Amino acid sequence: MDVAGGEDGRVAGGGSLLTYLGTAPGVGKTFAMLAEGRRRAQDGERVVVGWLESHARPETSRQAGGLEVLAARTVTYRGTVFADFDAHAAIASGADVVLVDELAHVTADRTRQRWEEVADVLGAGLDVLTTANIAHLRSVRDYAARITGVGTVAVVPDEFVRSGQVVLVDLPAEVLRARIASGAVYSAAQVGGALADYFRAANLQALSELARAWIAGTAQAVGEDLLARRGLAQPSPPPVVVAGDSGSAWGEAVIRRAAELARAGDAQLVVVHVQITDGLTHPPAADLDRHRKLTAELGGTYAQIRGDAPAEALAGAARAQGAATIVVGRHRSRLAEFARGSVSSRLRRLLPATAVQEVPRP
Repeated sequence: MDVAGGEDGRVAGGGSLLTYLGTAPGVGKTFAMLAEGRRRAQDGERVVVGWLESHARPETSRQAGGLEVLAARTVTYRGTVFADFDAHAAIASGADVVLVDELAHVTADRTRQRWEEVADVLGAGLDVLTTANIAHLRSVRDYAARITGVGTVAVVPDEFVRSGQVVLVDLPAEVLRARIASGAVYSAAQVGGALADYFRAANLQALSELARAWIAGTAQAVGEDLLARRGLAQPSPPPVVVAGDSGSAWGEAVIRRAAELARAGDAQLVVVHVQITDGLTHPPAADLDRHRKLTAELGGTYAQIRGDAPAEALAGAARAQGAATIVVGRHRSRLAEFARGSVSSRLRRLLPATAVQEVPRP
């Protein structure tokens, strides 16, 4: 197993995050997570299982034996009831460590993603052990989809996973295929399709190479090389939503609105603060730090740039990112906007093909 990340994986101001990153389903990431949970329980920590996908695998169920399992919450969507991870119950449990399987998941009602709920648990000071597959990471998802031919899947921001420790879990292609053929990963009815498509040896070897490149920080170059070797088209860059953060008290509302749009459009979130070069006024550093932390928690990236005017600088940042949408705050009265013009109106003139949304002051 390869390990990446900080010394203890501790998220700023909260608990520690440890992600078991699998190269493919069935390599043993859930088993490894449970083994670490049992070890920590034996060391005297209180460990609870917040969510577990055993996939009816006997060895996984045995490994979970003896661990406390929290009840799932229910989500009703279009008349159907679904079970899901209960982050509030995990926080209220008083546990030291929470195990949350399958980090890449969207709630049935499409309102939140599991990594956001895990962020809440971490923020409450609890440690989290979790699992994900390389194909779910935002920066490599499209490469993995083209390699395997199965289409895109749920996404987890790279920044969130890298904020903690990462343990890479892999198996040689022939070993994983033998496990599948024996029924240890899928039922007999599923084996044929799995072996014929996703789990071809060449696909598994490519996913392993891609995962190790991600750990090393070279996933884009390796992904492009893998596609070129197979004669496959390069993935299109994902859409981008830019949020203009003035650093003011309502900047949080702007960032959260932009995050909602990014989530709905499967886009990247980029938050930009423009520091005006006249040097007359600057928002408190504590406010900017708080907004930078919020951006990271929402899976986005934060940038601070200098410029003579907010609209022009934001427009330049949006062009550089190829942004489809910009979200800004409405800071002035309508009368002042009429007299001097608003940031949003100038952005619309500078970027006529870009959608501009305003968030009014709370």
